[in-house]
Amino acid sequence: MRTTDEILRILQSTPATAIDGVSVHRIEHDVEVPGGRLHIVEHTSPEVLSQEPRRALWLLPGPIATGSLYTIPHPGYHAAAPLLAAGISCVTVDLLGTGASSPVTDGRAATVAAQTQAIAAAITAYSRARGTPKVDLLGESWGGAIASQLAADADRIRSCIIVSAAFRTPTPALDVAARAPHMRGVLDSIPDGHLPIGLEIWGPLLAPCPPAVREWATANQLGRCPSAPMYAVLDLPYFDPSVARVPGLIIRGDEDPMVSAEDSEELGASYGTSGARVVHLAKAGHIPRIEEARRLAFWSTVLEFLR
Repeated sequence: MRTTDEILRILQSTPATAIDGVSVHRIEHDVEVPGGRLHIVEHTSPEVLSQEPRRALWLLPGPIATGSLYTIPHPGYHAAAPLLAAGISCVTVDLLGTGASSPVTDGRAATVAAQTQAIAAAITAYSRARGTPKVDLLGESWGGAIASQLAADADRIRSCIIVSAAFRTPTPALDVAARAPHMRGVLDSIPDGHLPIGLEIWGPLLAPCPPAVREWATANQLGRCPSAPMYAVLDLPYFDPSVARVPGLIIRGDEDPMVSAEDSEELGASYGTSGARVVHLAKAGHIPRIEEARRLAFWSTVLEFLR
């Protein structure tokens, strides 16, 4: 990975893109990690890279998404704008087996442990190249579970935000959607362990979004994903938040059919050694960050925690 000085020299001759009034430079990295190669996109600016201490928020996607879901090219829906305005670089990740990262031969192998090991290696490489001792983490759903495991390393991680992650007690909607008695047999029957993901799954998640966001997601997020997350949710809890050793924040939409208020409170109580703050966003669903009515409340909550 190129050093900060090398990146700054490149940015001097590279025009920035204006996103919601913020100048953003986009830099792609491919990092060799255990299990293959991770595709990482860094959104930053010379001003943010030149400040001390340098800050970066790593954004980990859910099980059926790629990192690009954090940087939707529609006004108000690109994470780099609020983060750079706050002096924080925005780093998105395609998990192993998704997007532009290395494919996995069998989707069952792309477990929480495998993803955690890969991202930990990438964070180490990034921190060395940037001179950034610690990064912050935000993960949605499956990405939040991975983030909680990375948060065990207080030498590399500054804080951890977990969004819409089912923990121990499933809701009826989650039981119907992902935990039906026949589901394990369905997963076992898929030869390469990759599930097709279409509008039957994305449709309800995108319903609260404006039309332009729905159209972009439909064009860019449908496809196939590793089945490891679907196996994991059959056996709750599939991750241990008590290993975390950095400050934590749990965010849940109070209209999320997949994650109950009680389950989020239990996750918060189980986080680390002294628990994590839990925020229930009013009138929000499973992905409040891209929901037209709640995106501003989401970012306000995140930035207040990161200060």
